[in-house]
Parts: sequence; structure tokens; C-alpha cells
Amino acid sequence: MLPELANFCLQNSLFAINDYNCYNPTKVLNRLAKHTDNMIELQSVTRIFPNGVRALNNISLIINPGDFVFLVGPSGAGKSTFLRMLFREDTPTEGKIIVDGKDITLMPESRVPYLRRNLGIVLQDFQLLKRRTVAENVAFGLRVIGASAAEISNRVQEALEQVGLSHKRRMFPTELSGGEQQRVCIARAIVNNPLILITDEPTGNLDPMISQEIMQLFLEINSRGTTIIMATHNHNLVNKLRKRVVALVDGQIIKDELGGTYAYE
Repeated sequence: MLPELANFCLQNSLFAINDYNCYNPTKVLNRLAKHTDNMIELQSVTRIFPNGVRALNNISLIINPGDFVFLVGPSGAGKSTFLRMLFREDTPTEGKIIVDGKDITLMPESRVPYLRRNLGIVLQDFQLLKRRTVAENVAFGLRVIGASAAEISNRVQEALEQVGLSHKRRMFPTELSGGEQQRVCIARAIVNNPLILITDEPTGNLDPMISQEIMQLFLEINSRGTTIIMATHNHNLVNKLRKRVVALVDGQIIKDELGGTYAYE
């Protein structure tokens, strides 16, 4: 296991900070208004692992600006592989992936951090720095890029207010509930005004009531223009919200339905 600080630096490429924005919904909407392309497009994407497992099999999909997409399917269907490709943690064996108007399929590694500046990532395992306060966890990436103390304070405060945790900014992750820790992760993800928020089982470790609160937060973020792609096994939330549902089974899209339900059989 990497030391705490080194591990964060490793993960920081997934939470790259935009040098010019704190979380400001107006800025997101202004950027979205200028966005005329598809937000995400997969063209005949296949992913075959070295052991021969075909995680994704010739899938094509378009996600529009402002969409809220639930990605559902059984374990091993390819959902996590799908998400990792969107932020270039993995690459396709065949096909093309376009994110925010950029073909990321053959993007040089040196350009990947710049891609991720328009992305927010929220994972099931919180990946918070236990020895850092809530505010320090959200601010760490800003310190890495050399933002001023005043800028850090303003940007962190705005993000924490957005997730309802500004009153706990001086607490440590171990002093928070699971739902509160997930809110810190969301604050860290939205501090860069992402056009796209990618989430993998964000309610997987939370009880039903807290899961609903976290989902309401995602809905509020989406209502301000951020495109959200969420992999989940939470039948109840998917069926209740009736958003766009994309179902993967054996690496293939078997359903793409607006106002859909969880069912994928």
C-alpha cells in the first residue's frame, strides 16, 4: 500500500484541478451553452484484456450535454471498464472514444491530465486522506498547482457549501459518517466545474436513506448542466428517478432507454 500522500498524488490525476474555476454553476452553464458537439461518443468500441476476456464488444453510444445516464448490468458486464475508458484509465482494443469533442483514443499520456480537468470522478471507495481535514482534502489539488491561499479558501468554501458540509470543514474523514465522506468526494470532484461527472457505485456502501440524499445532490449538480454517467446496482433509485438507462450485458449494450428502469434481462 502506498503511503497516504503518495497515494493521493497518484490519484490526483483523476481529480485534476482547473486552474481558473471554482465550483460555480453559472460557469458550467456558460460553457455548456457553447458546447455544440456530443459530450461523449463511443464508436464501435471493443476492449479485450491480455487474458482474452472481452470486456466490451463493439459498442457504440452517444451521450449528449446535460444527460443523466444510469449504467446498469450484472457484475462483470463491463460497466467499470466503460467508465475507466472515459477518463483514459484504460484504452480500447478497437474503436474510437470522443470526450468533449476530443478523440482520446490515441491521446498522448502528457495530455491526459488536461482531459481530466473537465471531468469529476466519484468512486465507491472514498480515497480520502485520513490525516487531512475535510477542507484540506478538497483543497489538496489546488495546493499542488500553486493556487493562492485566498483562491483556495474561496473555491473550497463554495464546493463544501454545495454539498452541505461547510460547517465540517475542520473535521477529519474518520469523524464523518459514510454519507458525509461521500459528500467530501463529491466536493473534490466538482471543485473544477466539470462538464462531465463520472461515478462508479457512489451509493454502494451507504444505507437507503443516505443513498437518496446523495442522489439528490447528483440531481442538483445535473440540473446545473453537468453531464452525469453513473454505474450502479441500486434498483430502487434507478426505478424511482426514471432517467436514461443504458444496460450492459456481456460487454454489449442491450438497452438504451429514456425514462428507463433497472431491468436488463
